[in-house]
Amino acid sequence: MEAVWNHVLANCAIILFTILAWTNVPQGRARKPFVERIKLGFFFGFGTLLVMARPIEFEQGIYIDLRTITLSIAGLVGGWPGALVAAVMAGAFRLWLGGVGASAGVAIIILAASIGVAGAWWLAGRLATYRELLTFSALICLGNLVVLLIMPQNHLTEALHQAAGIWIGTVFVTTFLSSMAVFAELRRRDFAKTLKMYEAVIRSLPESMNVKDPDGRFVMVNPATAKLMRVASEQDLIGKTDHDFYPPEIADTFRADELDVLAGNDAKTVEQIIVWPDSGEITLSTLKAALRDDEGMLIGLITHNRDLTEKKELASALAESEKRANAALSNMADGLIMFDAEMKVIFCNEQYRAMFPLTADMRVPGIPARQILEAAMERGEITGIPPVEAKSFIDNAMSRLRQPGTVQFPLADGRWVESRTTPSENGGCLVVCSDITRAKRDEQELRDLNEKLAEMAMTDSLTELLNRRAFDTALATEMTRCIGTDAGLSILLIDVDRFKAYNDTYGHTSGDDCLRQVAMAVRSVARRPGDRAARYGGEEMALILPNTREEAAIAMAHDLRMRIRALEIPHTGSEKGVVTVSIGVATIGKLARQVPSTQFINRADEALYRAKASGRDAVRAWEEEAVVEQSSAGGSKR
Repeated sequence: MEAVWNHVLANCAIILFTILAWTNVPQGRARKPFVERIKLGFFFGFGTLLVMARPIEFEQGIYIDLRTITLSIAGLVGGWPGALVAAVMAGAFRLWLGGVGASAGVAIIILAASIGVAGAWWLAGRLATYRELLTFSALICLGNLVVLLIMPQNHLTEALHQAAGIWIGTVFVTTFLSSMAVFAELRRRDFAKTLKMYEAVIRSLPESMNVKDPDGRFVMVNPATAKLMRVASEQDLIGKTDHDFYPPEIADTFRADELDVLAGNDAKTVEQIIVWPDSGEITLSTLKAALRDDEGMLIGLITHNRDLTEKKELASALAESEKRANAALSNMADGLIMFDAEMKVIFCNEQYRAMFPLTADMRVPGIPARQILEAAMERGEITGIPPVEAKSFIDNAMSRLRQPGTVQFPLADGRWVESRTTPSENGGCLVVCSDITRAKRDEQELRDLNEKLAEMAMTDSLTELLNRRAFDTALATEMTRCIGTDAGLSILLIDVDRFKAYNDTYGHTSGDDCLRQVAMAVRSVARRPGDRAARYGGEEMALILPNTREEAAIAMAHDLRMRIRALEIPHTGSEKGVVTVSIGVATIGKLARQVPSTQFINRADEALYRAKASGRDAVRAWEEEAVVEQSSAGGSKR
């Protein structure tokens, strides 16, 4: 029996060694929890192998040990990755050992790992309570007991069955103590992470924060405190008091404030003044609060310092600037009016009153803004508002006075005014008004000019159709719009037949007149709002026809061809005797995404080639089979 307990103690020592080793391994990055679980599985799997290497052999081939503890903890803490690694290592080792109890040994390995994984699922990432650890230990004991009971009763297992009660008790106590140790380490790690976060927050504060013990010695400081007290690093402050850095009279004052706070329970904010010989006076707003433990015992003092020096200087500068501002407001070029929280006038300069001559008598301190707006409506200073909408207009104007923004509005005499509203902290607002009549006139002239320039930039000067750039833009827009629809998009590519011969015969001036007449005919076909007619280049023109299938596009092409022929423009250089056109038609549908715009235009161009090749004065639609014939035939379409 003594030998048995020696093995048990050896197993317990191995488990303790495994847990201690795991607690001293540096933690990996939190962004790789899966890797950490695998590492834990290897740790506790190796511990399981060590436990299994010191088993209790009751009979030949019958081994028992405390492997369930390390295996179950691997699953409880490492989840299924940790349990899988540890179970594979232990199972392989047990099968290698062999013996009549090998199958039972593998079974308890799987069962212990599964119980651990189930426990991890139940905890869902949180730390276990003592009651849950007791339940977990009981389940591990139950698993051991089940395996012992299902083993056949023979001379090999008789001794093991007789010792089952003592063994199960040993497993329960050891599992509970081991899991307590593991979760104590997990709690320590969580606490350490929390402390690091608190420390990072305190160190990142731009203002001084520190903790002192009850005797006034620094125990924790942030870099801002070291900077405030003019030392090289935080370590130079630890263990020292204010008397080591400040003149005695200043340090005594600081200590008196600290003792006052330590004697009571309330935090205290005081204004402290530090005088450095080389940089003058510094004013601090200091919050001091007693620091107590969970039992309420005083353990220190928290101090937060905020430098008010710059704020004090700003306050002084502000008072001076207010004097200058009052003089500037009265002489500024823009109109200015200020309202209080009740929207009553508290200041108004003369420039503001001059902008509104019909209600200048109302724009004086003490008059409510609503009353001024009502007078402006009654006297016709603000126009364009129907009487039935007057109340709504005034309500909207009052609400805008409480919000920042800019509003432009016309007056009855034709002038334009821009008002810029800035709410104030006390609930009132400041409104600056500028006469923008000249700017409005210049803006409209510029807008008209831009519209003309934009129209010229997108229009062909000869035919007054869209130019090539506008055509490309419109085609890309329509191709995007028809993606995924069955509406269809068609283009017609139109070429004037024998146009070079026309120019050679009649001259370029007559050629330009001819193109203008053809363009008018093309424009007459593009009657729908979405249709676009363009000069594609030279004597070529194009039509973009949204929501148009191939049959309708071909019909429109024939209509256009007949219209141009009906113009009966003489052309002795053509076998037709009059000016005619050849037209290529191409259509795409919902698969427009798969067809680039260049390929789409090429299809129309290929169809135009076929129309030319067929004798001109013809319409042809793009066909894939015809492209193969054309590429093999070669030739020119002109």
